[in-house]
Amino acid sequence: MLKYQRALFRPGWASQKPGVRVVVTAGLGFGKKDNSKSCPCGSGQEYQTCCQRYHKSFTVQAPTAEAVLRARFSAYAKKEWKYVVRTTHPANPNIKGTVSEDGKVRTTFEEDIKVSMYNCEFVRLQVLGQEQGANVGEVLIDFQLDVRQKLDEKARKLDKPVLRNIREKALFVLSDDGAWEFLRAVDSNWDRDKLDYRDAQEAAEPVAA
Repeated sequence: MLKYQRALFRPGWASQKPGVRVVVTAGLGFGKKDNSKSCPCGSGQEYQTCCQRYHKSFTVQAPTAEAVLRARFSAYAKKEWKYVVRTTHPANPNIKGTVSEDGKVRTTFEEDIKVSMYNCEFVRLQVLGQEQGANVGEVLIDFQLDVRQKLDEKARKLDKPVLRNIREKALFVLSDDGAWEFLRAVDSNWDRDKLDYRDAQEAAEPVAA
């Protein structure tokens, strides 16, 4: 999130355009916003005093790579697509948007993010660990996303939304202006081309939300 989101978070799904299947990569945007008080990032704090300050301000920066990861997850849950765009590194390949296989349909990065937000409910984030990257100003974070897929691959609403448990390791880099940005995923149990688990066994018994 991908072809499907290649911007974190990636659970992206097929966009709904007659006769054309476009696999997108990012995700955020349509539908009713989540107005619950607790922050979706799992900090235990209220959203207003946690990730909201980063979403609503262009000057208040999340202080660490993990804080940006958490704020990005909350942004997907709260449909704050501009924050996802703002914290994606310019070298992220998904910045270019998505093109259908026949080349006839193109979507922007912002559109891809919105589609992912519309197609998925972002249930839970678990940060599993982190390590220093190969260079100064790089951090690798291992995490799991629990997202509930609301539409099938043909953009039809599912009667019973599917809970997906997506494990990834993501690379964050420190920009010249001192802001942490998501560069790319370096490992994942999710196949972005097939929109399915790389190992079918991992889909057998999803973790309860």
